[in-house]
Amino acid sequence: MKTSTKLIISVIGVAVIAVAWWLISPLFLTETVDEGLPPTAVETPASEEETEEETTETPEPQPSQTEVAGVFMDGEKNYETTGTIRSVEAEDGTYLRFEEFETTNGPDLFVYLTKPGQETTEGVSLGSLKGNIGNQNYLVPADVNLEEYNTVVIWCRAFSATFGTGELSASNE
Repeated sequence: MKTSTKLIISVIGVAVIAVAWWLISPLFLTETVDEGLPPTAVETPASEEETEEETTETPEPQPSQTEVAGVFMDGEKNYETTGTIRSVEAEDGTYLRFEEFETTNGPDLFVYLTKPGQETTEGVSLGSLKGNIGNQNYLVPADVNLEEYNTVVIWCRAFSATFGTGELSASNE
């Protein structure tokens, strides 16, 4: 066998092993995340240089999302997902917070928001899943209404599979 043929076979072998590891390793490895709450809004004191007229004006209320909450459910096949979801208002926007979250691990997992009946890939991506176990926060884009995009999906892009979903509804807090 020629040296170039041996080299090609070796490169292909390494590539196959790398892809197999990427696809299979999440099945027996876990990644735990334990993020604290996002920083909450803090009132800033009025400066001493403000005039009497400026301090008596009523500030316009800032628009905010309606508080929502939900519970994760298992996805398709044997993908198990549990935990709760709730919205949290913070200094830099609205977050979805996953608490006591746990899902089957897999390659290429992402968090999406979808409208009822919408395909996951047509929804809004909140980024890759930070870990398959633990408390974690995902910033919701400012132009996304959580009453409209009311389904959270844990989506595996590699296999086009739903690992878990959670329906959001108005919270009674």
